[in-house]
This record gives sequence, structure tokens and C-alpha cells, in this order.
Amino acid sequence: MRVSIASEPATPGAVNLDWAGAFPRLAVVLDGLTESPQTGCVHGTAWYVARLGARLLRRLDGPTPLADGLALAIEEVAAEHPRCDLRHPGSPGSTVSIVRQTPQGAEYLVLADSPVVLDTADGPVAVIDDSWKALATPHLAAAADRGTRDDLARFIADQQSQRNTPGGYWIARTEPEAAAHARTGTVPGVHGAVLASDGAALLVTDYALLDWRGYLDLAYREGPAGIIAATRAAEHTDPDRTRWPRQKVSDDATAAVCLFDTTGQKGTHP
Repeated sequence: MRVSIASEPATPGAVNLDWAGAFPRLAVVLDGLTESPQTGCVHGTAWYVARLGARLLRRLDGPTPLADGLALAIEEVAAEHPRCDLRHPGSPGSTVSIVRQTPQGAEYLVLADSPVVLDTADGPVAVIDDSWKALATPHLAAAADRGTRDDLARFIADQQSQRNTPGGYWIARTEPEAAAHARTGTVPGVHGAVLASDGAALLVTDYALLDWRGYLDLAYREGPAGIIAATRAAEHTDPDRTRWPRQKVSDDATAAVCLFDTTGQKGTHP
């Protein structure tokens, strides 16, 4: 599996809360959640995603089940900052997207709303969990789209209260049991795949400028940097956020484009 990666912060020079890494048969993309003004952790989201990503690569470069490896990685990172208040709802957290090539096909894991898009002979298979949108308090979500700093703070607090709780939605944070809530599976006959942070999937998910087939074609043609460039070009046509209401003009954007060596892979035909 050949993997190419591109990542860009929301604005030049800003801290990028996304992270991506790859081994020959493994790719990981993390999208760190916007930091809250209230937190019990002194390290921050960029610190968290870097450590979680490195541990995932090490844990999953082998036969360990993806969810088991994620649970262990979450537990190990939590142990790295024991002096922080890890019970605080503002503890650093992240989405998780993983693809691993096996003889049976492409294994995937998706925790939260950073998608994995698999290219099969029957068409794209997109895996994403955006259940947080259904749980968002409507008036707070609307206010946060183009509201004040206070509106955004209230929106973040509302989201934090629903993370990693029964009836809420799940992210990688400090609770290893979150891994059991990830979407996992194996898809045979995969020719390629794209893993993306939500900021690099907006062309499909929010802007509706492409479908997943067009998104994969763009990824193959222009690479991960092309996905980000097309996203930025669309956003620059809407600087006032009227066509696509959103919290900020641009978000951190990361994409990993995977091309599979399908020799000997079950369900694949030359």
C-alpha cells in the first residue's frame, strides 16, 4: 500500500490539531477537537494527537485488532499525563480514522466524523459517524455557526457534556472503552482509499460540490494536497460564510491517499 499525506492548518502559521502517519500497510488520520478554554490538561490537543498517533502506528503494525489497539493506545497516552485532571470534560480528544491492508482486503476503523472512503469495484464505500450532529442543541449549533466567541464557548461546552457518555457520541480521549464504539469492518477488493479529517472532507459532507466518486477521482488525480487546495478554493469563494454557514472560514485539513497492491487480495480480480 502506497500512502501520500498532506496536512494544512486552518490559517497559515496556526497550530495544526490534525495528525497523520503511515506504515506500508497502515494509515492513520486524527482530527484533534477544538481546544476548550476550560480543561484539566496542561498539554493540549496537538500534544495529544501526536502521542496517540505514534502509539497507534506502533500497536497496529501487526495483527492486533484495530479496536483493541486503539483502546490500548488511549490508555497508554492517558498514563503519560497522570498529573492532569483526566476526568475533566475538556480533556484533549480526537477523531480516529484507520485503514490497514490485509490479505482479506482493507480493514477500517472510524471513530467520529473523520471519514474513510474505500474504492471498490462496486463503487465507493464511505464510513463516517457524524452522530454528534443529531445530538447538537439546535439553537446553540446555529449560534455557533456564525456567532460570537461566547456562542462558540457555549456550543463547545454543550458538546463536551455529550462526549463519551451513554446516549452521547464517542471520541478518543481518556476512556479506552471509546474504542468499542468505533465503526469497524473489512472490505474485500479495495483498490484505493482516502482517510480525511472533517476539514478535508467538506467538499462532499458540507459543501456538496462532489460525491464520493468524484472525491476519490480528485484524490487520485491531484493527490491529498489537491483535495486541500480544492477545499480552500471553495472556502475562499464564501469568506462571509453565507453559502455554507460554519464556525470559521477554514478548518485544519488533512488527507491520506492510499493505493493498494491488490496482488493476492481476496475478492480482487486483475
